[in-house]
Amino acid sequence: MVLSSLTPQTDNLPTLEATFPVAWYAIAASHKVKTKPLGIRRLGMDLVLWRDANGKVVCQSRHCPHRGVDLALGKIATENGKSCLECPYHGFQFASDGRCVLMPCEGKEASISPAMRVESYQVKESHGLIWLWWGNEEMATPEIPWFTQLKDQPRCWTDAELVWDIHFTRAAESVLIDLHHFAFAHHGIAKWMGFSDTKRLDSLETQVVGNQIKTQGVLKSEQGNGLSMNFQNEILFPNLSFFDLGLGNLTLFVTLTPIDQDNTWINFRYYADFRWPFLSRLIAKIAAWFELNFVQPDDYRLLKSTVPKRSGLMENRLVHADQTIVHWHRLNKHHPQKGIRS
Repeated sequence: MVLSSLTPQTDNLPTLEATFPVAWYAIAASHKVKTKPLGIRRLGMDLVLWRDANGKVVCQSRHCPHRGVDLALGKIATENGKSCLECPYHGFQFASDGRCVLMPCEGKEASISPAMRVESYQVKESHGLIWLWWGNEEMATPEIPWFTQLKDQPRCWTDAELVWDIHFTRAAESVLIDLHHFAFAHHGIAKWMGFSDTKRLDSLETQVVGNQIKTQGVLKSEQGNGLSMNFQNEILFPNLSFFDLGLGNLTLFVTLTPIDQDNTWINFRYYADFRWPFLSRLIAKIAAWFELNFVQPDDYRLLKSTVPKRSGLMENRLVHADQTIVHWHRLNKHHPQKGIRS
């Protein structure tokens, strides 16, 4: 299948409004793409996801080139083992490579202009997520970046997702990296868990290798008494994070993707690996529910108050405890970028 470039070459391109790092971005959970088309907005593009007769995910531009109708309102038409996306307005059908293969109003034998097509984008399905390559296709890495801690492990997991009207850089600082806000931003939860005095970030070590940032440290009370939290965090720049929060067999994976220059899609997943699978499933489900309904609302409330809306090294006065954030922004400054167009 010939896939189009994410930004078609033309003499009348709109103005670049924002740029984001070139990378594979998760754009949807696999279980969300079923028998009907799924409409989403990611990286400034309105997209539709659907599965062909073989179960392979197809990603295309969301609006019909004929009259602009939302193709996510259409259906999947399959004949002789070949699937097409059918527009709900006039029944035009589009193959997985974007070609229009049927215009009912013109008849089955009609000659169809090559211009009657939708854009198709390079996607892969891996680790329970649909991934889109943001960048020039020849730069695409063959493998989706992933954490060695999560490879080939029969863990139970539950995921959940959020949409925040927060810029990608601010969301990344909060959900991928920052832990020493816990006793303050989540003071009610911290008190309930016995971590209300766990404010000092100590024994902090950070290592950067390529696009990988590894951090470990201890959150503890200034007096040295009470509970402490030994944590390890690994980031695969720009958008993946794995947390071991010292909670035994319960760990956290987070990924986030720009929806556009003002909004961010976040998917987080709790992994549980206990003796009994039913217990693992239950604990993972409770943890994800708790994160979605109690932890993240606190973060969102504070991030909404933050200025400027877009973050960087010059927009903050970062301290030693923020060194992982510093490394993330340094990578972001030097990493190849691709622009979202208005």
